[in-house]
Amino acid sequence: MNIFRKNKFLILIFALAFLLIFSFNVAAELTVHFIDLGQGDAILLQHQEGDTVLIDGGDRFASVEEKLISYLNEAGVDRFDAIIATHPHADHIGGLSAVIEKFPVDAIYDSGRVHTSQTYEDYLLLIDEKDLTFKTPRRGDKIELDNLTFDIIHPGEDTEKYSLNDSSIVTYLQYDQISFIFTGDIEEFAEREILGTGIDISSTILKVAHHGSRTSTNNYFLEAVNPEIAVIQVGEDNRFNHPAPEVINLLEKNDIEIYRNDLDGDIIVNTDGEYYSIETNRLNQDDLDQAEESEISEPEDSETNYSQININQASKSQLESLWGVGPVTADNIIEYREDNDEFQTIEEIKEVDGIDSNKFNRWKDQITI
Repeated sequence: MNIFRKNKFLILIFALAFLLIFSFNVAAELTVHFIDLGQGDAILLQHQEGDTVLIDGGDRFASVEEKLISYLNEAGVDRFDAIIATHPHADHIGGLSAVIEKFPVDAIYDSGRVHTSQTYEDYLLLIDEKDLTFKTPRRGDKIELDNLTFDIIHPGEDTEKYSLNDSSIVTYLQYDQISFIFTGDIEEFAEREILGTGIDISSTILKVAHHGSRTSTNNYFLEAVNPEIAVIQVGEDNRFNHPAPEVINLLEKNDIEIYRNDLDGDIIVNTDGEYYSIETNRLNQDDLDQAEESEISEPEDSETNYSQININQASKSQLESLWGVGPVTADNIIEYREDNDEFQTIEEIKEVDGIDSNKFNRWKDQITI
């Protein structure tokens, strides 16, 4: 489903006229794909004039590499102008070796923060074997392509003073009136350092740092970014319980629209520099509401019967039919109701690990007790 957005100030003036006169999808000069690879980051940027960039490449598992390569092929990628490896954790660089093996790459941009893992060592050895251009950009540098320019706003010169997460390359992309900030896995230390530089980081779209961990996206940082859209690259039922409820609550409190790989699948932003649209490959609440309305509007003698799920009686498979509920969360729901003598209200399900307000609001009308 495409969701139309315009910059905040212009929309107040032109929204009504636009809705009355026009109805179209944004012509995509730039497409940004937040690829669903589970618990890891992978962001593909494609400009219609030919610039192609990959920021991170997901985890090191064969299934992740296979999906990543398949996605890139389906997107029509045949080469990369740049690959940006934000930092050396496996869930960000694990799939990059497969990409480097498959596609020609003009240059690799790396934080330069040394890690001792085999995954990182193999990645460096392959870059050396392929004799690829390898750069370690620092704050104030730019990655300048034909049509896209990325400003490097982090890290500073001495990467050894940072944790691996805080060493992440943070890039800022201004595309006419639409802007993106890609934050890797930075945490509070790096967020404070970035704000201390005085650099303007206000952005239309925020890639939420560190998969929505509570160690990142502090209120002061979010205020400085002031995004319309927040994208969280996170795996369903991940063992870290990302994203943290307090981060989701903070985003919601600031009226920021949230997209998540675990709920929305692949998230694709199309923009012409003035407008943008967002596509996902899973049903969202609007789709579910439309389907429900269709069922309710059936004639009285129709065999179609919309029924709610009783969360005190539902089986594991019935619970998994709720959007964003996987096997682990379904088990958590069953365990909670057994330990607490069933749910007394439907809102109580938000007390279960793995259920936050975002998930609950998407299917609260589909459940009962």
